[in-house]
Amino acid sequence: MITVPYDAFTIDTNTIIHGGMDFEAGLLGQLDQFKEGPVKFVISEVVVRETLKHLQAHTKKTRDAALSSLHKAVGVGVISAEAATAAKEAFVDSREVAREAVAAFLEATDAEVVPANLANMDGLLKAYFEPTAPFEASGEKKSEFPDAIALLSLEEWARSSGRTILAASSDKGWKAFAGKSPQIFVEVDLADALQIVQDDTNVAAVAINSLLRRMTDNDLPDLKSSFSERLRNALLSSNFEVEASSYLRYEVDTSELILDRFSFVEQGDGFSVTVVRLEAEETVIQVEVDIVATAEVDFSLYAWDSFDREEIGLGTTSASKEETFSASVLITLLGDLSGSLDQLEVEDVELVEGLNAVNMGEIEMEYDRDDDDGSLDDYDQLQLALIATAV
Repeated sequence: MITVPYDAFTIDTNTIIHGGMDFEAGLLGQLDQFKEGPVKFVISEVVVRETLKHLQAHTKKTRDAALSSLHKAVGVGVISAEAATAAKEAFVDSREVAREAVAAFLEATDAEVVPANLANMDGLLKAYFEPTAPFEASGEKKSEFPDAIALLSLEEWARSSGRTILAASSDKGWKAFAGKSPQIFVEVDLADALQIVQDDTNVAAVAINSLLRRMTDNDLPDLKSSFSERLRNALLSSNFEVEASSYLRYEVDTSELILDRFSFVEQGDGFSVTVVRLEAEETVIQVEVDIVATAEVDFSLYAWDSFDREEIGLGTTSASKEETFSASVLITLLGDLSGSLDQLEVEDVELVEGLNAVNMGEIEMEYDRDDDDGSLDDYDQLQLALIATAV
């Protein structure tokens, strides 16, 4: 058995933000494995406070956007003022939502919050004035104080408790600090960091590569079909920015990605696989996948009526476009990897990184023509008249 060199694990604020601040999904959702495991999950008080600040801003922005949408809905008559008022009363304090989310995360991971006051003031001032990591020789050093306090307090915690910490952080300051610290080591990618603290990953990787090879060769059709179905659902629920151009103002009504085909990304003699969780009957892996999918988007179009000085809805249109992209997915496998691969089950597939944006090109009105003579009906003629006043 391989000895795990680290007995404590931590993350920085950037890692949490990169994970979408969603503690129940993706790689952040895998951190609950530390609650019952041999590796202790610790987190700086500074990181907790920064996370709470960012999450409160995010929840407030979402709440404000929802309230604004309700106001617009009342204005166009799709919901009554009474119903909108009832809906508004159902909203809760966005700050409380953020506090509850952070508290639930700390409980789920059994995290020990390392107090900021563990940071040695003499060490902090020395790092600032010399300067040494995480402070840089040039630039605005004041913004680096939170990182310095977090790192110095974590280092003191590790020294006093006799532990060695592996930190998941892409921050250059954290990396530079770890280069000189005997207690803290940094891995840039969260998935790679989680793999490092797993036991027997080499054995698991061999089994997983064999599994993916057999799926690729259609030797495990049921397992491949199960994965494909869950990947399709993950794509359907994914969000991506929609870009388009039009002589009319448009709004995106619905957008979805429909899976056409996929292939696991090969790397050398195997596949691009990272083991992020390894238990007796459950394994979570991050796999790189090449995907071909069709983006389908529905738009509402509007024109400005200069006579009545108001915006007029002209109807809807739709567009589709095939996209090819690479994605990182989390696959949850149930079953014993040391047993028969035929007995494994795909429990879940999550999209960690996928398609960020799609440019749908030029969009315009769709006109319904009479089947007999091809003439425009009265409604289409009205739309053309409104468009003419707008361009």
